[in-house]
Amino acid sequence: PALPFVELFLRTRDQRLLPLVMDIAQYVSKGQVRLEDGTLCRYEKFPGTVWADDLFMSAPYLMRMGLVTGKKQHFDDAAQQVVNFNKYLEDTRTGLYRHGWYDAEKRLSPVAWGRANGWVIWATSEILKLLPTSHPLRQEIVKIYRDHLKAVVTFQAPSGLWHQVLDRPDSFEETSCTAMFMIGMVRGIRMGVLDESYAPHLKKAWSGLQTRISADGIVKDICRGTEMSDDLGYYFKRERFDNDPRGLGAVITACTEM
Repeated sequence: PALPFVELFLRTRDQRLLPLVMDIAQYVSKGQVRLEDGTLCRYEKFPGTVWADDLFMSAPYLMRMGLVTGKKQHFDDAAQQVVNFNKYLEDTRTGLYRHGWYDAEKRLSPVAWGRANGWVIWATSEILKLLPTSHPLRQEIVKIYRDHLKAVVTFQAPSGLWHQVLDRPDSFEETSCTAMFMIGMVRGIRMGVLDESYAPHLKKAWSGLQTRISADGIVKDICRGTEMSDDLGYYFKRERFDNDPRGLGAVITACTEM
């Protein structure tokens, strides 16, 4: 929730915002629990679990704090998170990310949840927007981004949408991950990170997304908040709520980017 405030500070330099954004930055950098290699993690449900969602919950903020403070350490931390999350969460068989990593058991969770992949794509697009071109990890992050989206587009449904569990076409088609992948593709094309071969996938997704927005502006089929689970059925059965905030912002952002 602090992310809009650091963005607002960068736009206005309103000094009243500074205590808040500095306090949150201090927590992310020094307070939040991490694995031994510095990867941000949780003690939820088990100690040392890495959730794909959390790349978005940390790295875009850190990047902006690099701009606020001029300190290279924030850029370095954010960039390293992208590399580390890829190391822990990529399923090398499909190129998709699994929802999480159980460090205590040294294993991946079994499910390639759509929005988990979406959070990673969206977060990485934020890094590439703001990371200096000279940063030593930039080219590695570009490769991670390309490889991830190359895998994602192979699982796009005929409707243009993506499924709740990306590699399971028998799961429902879900709106928020579709919007997040659109953000990744359109930004990637604009930045020159992706080539024009992604344009047809983007156009198809744009058509599909519009079928999930009613005439009076209600966004449909956004999966509710979802914990990490080993139970595939848990993901299949998640409720979908109109205008759920876990996806509404992504849809607005995708429309803006288009």
